Amino acid sequence: MAHPRGSGSPEAAVCPPFHCRQDEASLTLLLRVPGIQPQSLSGAVGTNHYSLRFSSATDTFALFLQFPPANRLASPESSVSVAAHSAAIGLAKAPGSTGLWEKFCFGLDASALQERLFVSEENVDGFLGTVLCPSFCSQSALESQPLIEVLDVTEDRIQIRWRTVI
Repeated sequence: MAHPRGSGSPEAAVCPPFHCRQDEASLTLLLRVPGIQPQSLSGAVGTNHYSLRFSSATDTFALFLQFPPANRLASPESSVSVAAHSAAIGLAKAPGSTGLWEKFCFGLDASALQERLFVSEENVDGFLGTVLCPSFCSQSALESQPLIEVLDVTEDRIQIRWRTVI
């Protein structure tokens, strides 16, 4: 079992706060942890996964990213950069796996993963459709729903237009 604050032992690792961004050819993993000890960074790229362990002055961190079978990574990491309050790790998408990916799973290790969607227009449209009209909506409720149009999507913001259809 993982403990909230670590003593440096493997079972005391915690999942770091992170963001995973993508473009057509690569992924960038941004670890928002101050005081990362650069010599402690240990990553391993697999065909459909990436695992990472590292330490700061106070904690030990572990992160495992799993991608769907069609989404493959190239080994090794394309870049690693450590700053005072964060670290950035570049991962290249393997030939034949380029383009924008839909989702990935993450956790401390492969045994307990959570799903996370990449920010994209399609994922935002799907999420808004689910939130605004769950599967139990009646046809009359569907007809009176507002029309939402996704205008722009970036990792940092989403711009939508909300119109009421009469």
